[in-house]
Amino acid sequence: MKANRLTSEWAAMVPTVLLLSGVAWAAEFESLAPYRNDAEAAAAGQRLGIGFAELEGPRTAEVLTHQTWTLVYTAGKAGIAPGGGIRIAMRHLLQWTPPQTQKPDATGYLTVKTANHVPAEVYIEYNTFKGRFFGRYFPWQNIVEVTLPERGLTEGDTIRVTYGDRSGGSPGIRIQPFDESPFVFKVYVDPLSHDDYFPLIANPAIDIVAAQPYRLGIVMPSNAVVGRPTWCIVRAEDRYGNPATRYRGTVRFTATDESARLPLSHTFTELDRGVHRFEDLVFNAAGDHTVTVQDGTFQRMSNPVRVADDRPELLLLWGDLHGHTLHSDGRGTVEQFYDFAERVAGLDFCAVSDHAFEMPDEIWEHSKVVTNRVYRPGRFVTFHAYEWSGQTDVGGDHNVYFLDDDPPIYRTRSYYDYRNFQMYHGPEPQVNHVEDLFATLARHLKDKNVFTIPHYGGRRGNPNWHNPKLQRMIEVFSEHRRSEDWITPFLKNRYRLGIVASSDGHCGNPGYGYLKPTYDWTSQEIGMAAVAVYAGQRTRESIFRALYDRHVYATSGDRIILDVRADGHVMGSEYRTKMAPMIMIHAAGTARIRLIEIKKDSETVHAEQPGKVSIQLQWRDPDFEPDRECYYYVRIVQENNEEAISSPIWVN
Repeated sequence: MKANRLTSEWAAMVPTVLLLSGVAWAAEFESLAPYRNDAEAAAAGQRLGIGFAELEGPRTAEVLTHQTWTLVYTAGKAGIAPGGGIRIAMRHLLQWTPPQTQKPDATGYLTVKTANHVPAEVYIEYNTFKGRFFGRYFPWQNIVEVTLPERGLTEGDTIRVTYGDRSGGSPGIRIQPFDESPFVFKVYVDPLSHDDYFPLIANPAIDIVAAQPYRLGIVMPSNAVVGRPTWCIVRAEDRYGNPATRYRGTVRFTATDESARLPLSHTFTELDRGVHRFEDLVFNAAGDHTVTVQDGTFQRMSNPVRVADDRPELLLLWGDLHGHTLHSDGRGTVEQFYDFAERVAGLDFCAVSDHAFEMPDEIWEHSKVVTNRVYRPGRFVTFHAYEWSGQTDVGGDHNVYFLDDDPPIYRTRSYYDYRNFQMYHGPEPQVNHVEDLFATLARHLKDKNVFTIPHYGGRRGNPNWHNPKLQRMIEVFSEHRRSEDWITPFLKNRYRLGIVASSDGHCGNPGYGYLKPTYDWTSQEIGMAAVAVYAGQRTRESIFRALYDRHVYATSGDRIILDVRADGHVMGSEYRTKMAPMIMIHAAGTARIRLIEIKKDSETVHAEQPGKVSIQLQWRDPDFEPDRECYYYVRIVQENNEEAISSPIWVN
């Protein structure tokens, strides 16, 4: 069966008007880049007549299954000259088993057949940052190259590339563990043997869908008021954290508040796509409560909800501030990213932070338009952001966030290759050192409207540089690792940084999914790092300034409630006192709390093993020195290995 779905990942993901209009280059600017972007290069290839490609095989495939597809390239009027060829590319952070040509009975066996038995050479490069193709094709650097060293092709001739050829006993090629629609096989053609590879306008694509339902998930706001309605989101999940869209179970609810008014039972339908939001859930008793959902097979308890008689002055809100889309090296559109964040993950706030160096002006404009359009005060909050991707020796990765509706973009020259059609090639000067970034952003700083967050990432943030007015937080958890050891030098340098976490996700699922893959999918940890903020309102202004003021903490995935104060001062505060501060901790976990640590200047000075889901603790520092500056923060570890780390409180 032919999986004959054709798509261009630019044309499919970005409005055509943006591709055609672009932003005019300055008259005096001349770039070595032959084309401004992928769309221009594809149009040039079409005029030349570089042919087309189709895909034979299943149109839809389930995650982590073994499959077989044959990509059939048909030469156009330009043919392919001797020495030319094709390159078939897949995107960054590919989690397929690599294709290989040496073992016919092993996973990923790949074969190539050409018309008239034209001799072909095959070169494969996958999952490397140092190969021939990285700079030129990033984020499409996972490539199967087929070249024709002796004889070329004429119009109508074909090259057939089979992924997972089973003819020699191979089980096929094992595909990725996350759903994706569409998954694109991107084809480049060098018809003239000049090493000029043009992308096809239309590329073969498939849909990768979730596996069978494996568990239920339920998420709720962390605050509720007695007698007032709140909501919960129930999702069916497969083993790998994807929404199980084929789920058709009937769910029912119970709560620790026996007087609560709970949703009626609900049978999932195709329209739910594995996720349903329930409104008008009402708690009638104050305290920390949970709701449990079950369908007779699966059962899941929600995150804790702090129910009070009155609305708290500060709401505990949840977000993911770090994730990537097709605009850089991730998956999905900006629209799909925000839809997942609100509809599936149940986040209060979110930001797309695509790599700036990969976004030409028209793509940045599109991202801003969508970010503004989906912002709904009181319900779902979005921020404009991008990742400034400097190398570690010039400062390292810093995400940049704006409160403004129409902020500027500043790019590095990282990985620059003028032949790469998905890098910025315009006239704007690049900002290539973090000190230059700080100086440039400082011109826009007004009333806490800009901040940056360094992260571990591919290019670790460097503690040699700091700007206290701009560098306000640091990312401790992400898909890369749990990085308390990495943030410690920043804090010990006396940088007053709040501690946050976000996914740095590349799979299009902000706020939920799996952490850095272990490739042992039977025991893979599921759940995404998240940032919690105490803010007065669900609005851009309130949340952004609460983030700027460091009223934040980090979790490795679960929505653990953590409230840390020193003499009544909330986390992220700075104050002076002559008496040893009273540290007060109130926590409610999603599992029993195995360990709680109070850290002073990043060293543990008090620890307990409560073995309870909910704790309240008071502690006064017996070694406090009034004339010495210090900071305190709290780390919690649950029995399920989920963590929460508060922002510091700085004293004197």
